[in-house]
Amino acid sequence: MMRFISILILLAGLAVAGYGGSRLLEAYGPQDLGSAASDMTEAAPAEETVMESAPMEEAAGAEMAAEPAAVEVAEAKPAPEIATRSLPAPSLDDDLFSGESAAIDEVLMTPEVAPEVLDAPTAPAPDPAATFLETLQTVPVAHETPSMAEYKRPFEAVLALDATGDDTAADALPGRGNVQEGTARVSKRVEARLSGSGFAIKAMTPEQQTISPLTENTWRWSVTPLTAGSQELTFDIYAIDDGPAVPLRTFHNTVTVQVTGLNRAIAFADQANPLAVFLGGVGSILAGLFGAIKFVRKR
Repeated sequence: MMRFISILILLAGLAVAGYGGSRLLEAYGPQDLGSAASDMTEAAPAEETVMESAPMEEAAGAEMAAEPAAVEVAEAKPAPEIATRSLPAPSLDDDLFSGESAAIDEVLMTPEVAPEVLDAPTAPAPDPAATFLETLQTVPVAHETPSMAEYKRPFEAVLALDATGDDTAADALPGRGNVQEGTARVSKRVEARLSGSGFAIKAMTPEQQTISPLTENTWRWSVTPLTAGSQELTFDIYAIDDGPAVPLRTFHNTVTVQVTGLNRAIAFADQANPLAVFLGGVGSILAGLFGAIKFVRKR
């Protein structure tokens, strides 16, 4: 009996459960559930936006309270737009470019110089005299003139310079007169001059010569004495460069000029007044004729 009653109660419970389930399906059918799900999907970005701005506790409580209310709030409040503001590009009329453009250009155009370069001492300019002296070399020099000379009779004066490495330049001279030796500091190009107030001098070789490393350089002059007695000849050596000639060394030789009988007559004729010589000649001729006539008459 009790088993029968239990079966009846079970069947009655199943009937009640079926009726309640059918009522629930009518209240919340598939269409209502689909629309609610789509509304929740569309409102998801807005809900996330609201959740980002509200604290985590408030978002959890609102979600547990009621899903329809959250959906309505999400629909009523759209997602905020993120506004972006673009700054205007600076123009050439702005103060930055108009007032400070000159200073900026000066900074950009100025080359960077390291501090150690600015503090480095500047090298002194080379001394022209020291540079010139470095180009000179010391070589042996010899010169020759006759010890005795005759009036109006030319002789030869010779100067020799040896840059071949030999210790003497005398072997380049004739060796028949008064030979004197010395040294001189010379440049690559040299000029030699001979002078003397009592002589007529004529150069027989080029006065300017390039120093040869193979053989001696020699200068020769033809010298004619113009005055009797002891006369001085001077040899001058000059360096020839881009600028004017620079004196390097000077040598002096003394020559004694002798006057013989014939040379005396020549010297007298050269030194006397031409009119006096003419009158003297005419007088000598007349005196000779007068003496000859007297000699003829006596006989």
